[in-house]
Amino acid sequence: MSQKPSAKNIGIIYHVIFWIAYYVLFSFVWAKDGRYYESFGLEFILMPIIISASYLSMHYLMPRYLLKEKLLNFIGLYLLLILGAGLLQRIFIYYYYDLIFSEITTELFSAWDTIRAIILVNSTVLFLSALKMYDYWKIEKASNQMEEQSLVEIRADKRTYRVPVDSITYVEGLGNYVTYYFTDRKPLISYSSLKDIEENLSKDFTRIHKSFVINRKHIDSYTNENVQINDRIIPIGKSMSLEL
Repeated sequence: MSQKPSAKNIGIIYHVIFWIAYYVLFSFVWAKDGRYYESFGLEFILMPIIISASYLSMHYLMPRYLLKEKLLNFIGLYLLLILGAGLLQRIFIYYYYDLIFSEITTELFSAWDTIRAIILVNSTVLFLSALKMYDYWKIEKASNQMEEQSLVEIRADKRTYRVPVDSITYVEGLGNYVTYYFTDRKPLISYSSLKDIEENLSKDFTRIHKSFVINRKHIDSYTNENVQINDRIIPIGKSMSLEL
């Protein structure tokens, strides 16, 4: 039975496809007068510089400096990276293309050709870094959403308490009031119905009695008649059952 490719392998495949497409596209774009052989050869030589600069920015500079809010460090190192990659690219262009194929003789580090090489490197690195930053943003957004979902707001004592859902061991209802019991704090009494509380809690909570909603994660022991959470024995209603 064949195994499905892992997310890591799929990611590698996407990267390979992207760089192959990049290589072919820009080889055609920069070809002059139908001289595709020269253009493909030059782009092949320059590709390692572009790839190295891109991954250094995405996987070293961004997580180590930008995401840790070391903005000045990131900007300085990013500029050095782009400058170094641009100069290195200019050297390869000069010795591979200008001296061999170009009919116009130029200096190694002529101002325009050097600036052009730096801009070309920066455009690719900046584009890919922006995509990577978008990935980081999506991960951060998902993390924040999960954190928000794991909190519940409880109105008690004229204040609104934001507490982790998992810290609630059980909720006891009495008339129009409910009492929340926790693993790490004193109980909170809130004006509400047990039915409303049950609807707003996670799937880990279940109602086992007309007066009790419990968190299954905190059950210490149980029988057909009751459950024990911490030192409290909570009865199971005659018309209800415990589902673990």
